[in-house]
Amino acid sequence: MSHTYTNEDEYIVETTVKDQELVKKRRAEIIDVAVQIFSEKGYHATTTKEIADAAGMNVGTMFQYVKNKQDILYLVCCHIHSLIEQALFAVTTDDTDPMNIISNDVKALYQVVDQVSDYVVLMYQETSSLDKAARSSFLRREQRLCNHLEKQIRKGIEVGSFKVKKESVSLIAEDILVQAQMWAFRRWSLSKRFSLEEYSQKRIALLKTLLQ
Repeated sequence: MSHTYTNEDEYIVETTVKDQELVKKRRAEIIDVAVQIFSEKGYHATTTKEIADAAGMNVGTMFQYVKNKQDILYLVCCHIHSLIEQALFAVTTDDTDPMNIISNDVKALYQVVDQVSDYVVLMYQETSSLDKAARSSFLRREQRLCNHLEKQIRKGIEVGSFKVKKESVSLIAEDILVQAQMWAFRRWSLSKRFSLEEYSQKRIALLKTLLQ
């Protein structure tokens, strides 16, 4: 997995190590092995020793960079979410048509969810295991995705391309995210009837009927 992160300054995980570059490096190593083990065994069945061993360090050393297993889960969830954020926010286009712009966002969102679908399932299944502070931090990341989609829809309303009522904007943005997540959670069923491209096209067609 990529070692690229977004908004690391938001992380609420404490460390006793002063060298921030070393913290990033070691946490990247912990995250890379933890996401694999969590996906294979599940969060609750995984031990901190298994993670430390796979990362090539002892438990004592690992706990210089995280306090406990929940910290590792939090970092894993943030990392997976960052991959989704990066894919969505990286969409660029010279197109000025609001429908084409939101369609490109939807395609990018579905594509990245497809690429990391097992990790997306892990992320959303296990966020309930986070404590209140960690869960709130993670949900702020979720809200950024909604805010981005809401912004695109409002732009379409402002120029007269979208006819939807303003009070429906947030719900439509939430629906787009849920439909992307559904591809991960229900891919075992959906993929029997649709390719990712077909699923994206049908979802975008439905979105058009809703917005225009």
